[in-house]
Amino acid sequence: MQFIQKMLFYMNGRYGMDELSKVLMVVGLIANVLSSFFGGWFLQILGVAFIAYAVLRVLSKEKANRYKEFTRYIKLKQKIVSTIQRLRNKQAQHKVYKYYKCGACKQKVRVPRGRGKVRITCPSCQNQFVKKT
Repeated sequence: MQFIQKMLFYMNGRYGMDELSKVLMVVGLIANVLSSFFGGWFLQILGVAFIAYAVLRVLSKEKANRYKEFTRYIKLKQKIVSTIQRLRNKQAQHKVYKYYKCGACKQKVRVPRGRGKVRITCPSCQNQFVKKT
């Protein structure tokens, strides 16, 4: 029981574990496992660096700086997730819709497939062009 109390006292005022620290730990462990399979010293050093940085984040008393890093990570993660979601949606709609670019303003216009020749009006610049769907 004393060990737990000592750890709690030591961790008082520290930043602690967050999602970014967990991701850094997992990436470091994966890099170390891959280095054992491929025999690369570079992956091993990279893995140890990721793990060391994760431990530094957990034990840090600079909460404001760690929180800024965490918010940057969340923004990057959200950007990647939204890009993947957008690509999935486009792939799902690929069978139903056809995409064209306006010749004047280069905006993408979505048109239903199977309608033959259609006169398309760009929603932003009102340019009209004829395409086969």
